[in-house]
Amino acid sequence: MTTREEILYKVEKAFQVTEEQLNYLVVGINEEMRAGLNIDRSMGNYKTSELKMIPSYVVGYPTGYEQGTYLALEISGVDIYVCQVKLKGEGGKLAINQYQYEIPDNLTAGEDVVVLIDYVADCVADFQQRVGANPHETYSMAISLGFAVLQTSLDRGIIIGLEHGFDFPNAIGCDAVDLFDRRLKDKGLAIKIVAIANDGVCTLLAHAYQHPSTRIGVIHSAGTNCAYYDKMKNIKQFNMEKDDMIINTEWCSFGAKHLPISEFDLLLDAQSNNPGIHYFEKMTTGMYLGEIVRQVILYLMEQKVLSFEINVEEQDDEEEGCLLSIPYQFDTSYMYVCEVDQGDLEDTRVVLEEMCRVGETTLRDRKIVKRVCEWVGHRAALLLGAGIASVVKYTVEHGVGFDKDKGLTIAISGDVYKDYPLFHPRVCEAIKNLISEDIASRLSVGIVQHSRIVGAAIVAMMAEKMDQKDTEMSTL
Repeated sequence: MTTREEILYKVEKAFQVTEEQLNYLVVGINEEMRAGLNIDRSMGNYKTSELKMIPSYVVGYPTGYEQGTYLALEISGVDIYVCQVKLKGEGGKLAINQYQYEIPDNLTAGEDVVVLIDYVADCVADFQQRVGANPHETYSMAISLGFAVLQTSLDRGIIIGLEHGFDFPNAIGCDAVDLFDRRLKDKGLAIKIVAIANDGVCTLLAHAYQHPSTRIGVIHSAGTNCAYYDKMKNIKQFNMEKDDMIINTEWCSFGAKHLPISEFDLLLDAQSNNPGIHYFEKMTTGMYLGEIVRQVILYLMEQKVLSFEINVEEQDDEEEGCLLSIPYQFDTSYMYVCEVDQGDLEDTRVVLEEMCRVGETTLRDRKIVKRVCEWVGHRAALLLGAGIASVVKYTVEHGVGFDKDKGLTIAISGDVYKDYPLFHPRVCEAIKNLISEDIASRLSVGIVQHSRIVGAAIVAMMAEKMDQKDTEMSTL
């Protein structure tokens, strides 16, 4: 008969990742990066690749000495963020003005998306009035949208899908910049939308303005993404011998081929709304980590390893029923609490008994749940570290901005990375173990605040800078 200890050992082994498996992941991501870069989108040739490797059209590097006032607009779910960033130069000094608005329920769906765009334009107009914008000055703005956008140039992108509950059929196929530009002009606002900004790109540039050695940007929260600088000659679509461009890897879509998949991952995947894809995201991000823990807890309950159980009679009572029977009711933030809990694990008791309503727990139960959180969280950090190590190796091998004196800086943002205790040191340890010591000693990792909205404003500055460079070249 299988003992409780044997069952726990089996679960622990399911989440252990060997150095060999991590190195296999590093090689796999590197291979998919190269395959994605080999896609010639201009010819409609889409070679199979798990990484999209989408050009951002942002070329060149910020120095930290650029000056000017730039705007950023972000739509994230039903929240609208409008931001003014004043770049002061002086080695990356800046000042931020930001205001948040909420989209009313009656503007999330309808026949004409113009009603939503009108409201957004009104929010921008209100913001400009609040900050005392100069009516005689035209401001450059970058937009960061929560919609699926097929970007065709720095300031052009076709809306191909609406998410987060939005439903406007006539928005599909529209150019996002044209939609917003037209409504802003109708409001009499002296604003020019110069760029569409991606989350990974924003993280990279938000940090690079203050730390010019930054070459990689990672966002790790409910989802995950990575952007990095590459030489344009390595991008088949451009095949140019000069300049470096930021590439958006969209590594959330990385699949199961190179990942150490457990039975719990397969179960989560089968019950997800996108089965068979996005395994890297499902094994590492805030959207899914708590759900993996929930699946493990249910398994341990079935195996009688945990003393509490779901009371079937109470399940029809929303006020009394155990929430662990409902998918995604063990929030990833609960893992943060359980991992750092000590002593009699009172905080873990609150999570289980009061938040999840499992009934009375023993100290042994709480210790087991704490261990499960550690196993799942530690694996996520190791896999993310391997992903970053792979991109670092690629950039070093291709001579992309690695300075022997200044080294290479990685910018990381996102609630999971920032708030999950021990996540940062675990990721750093994984990176260190997967790259050579001479490279590791020159790496630094910076955690970025307000990355998306500030980074979007930096994108607007870079767009203006690129436009000025093109103008100067055309006059020669």
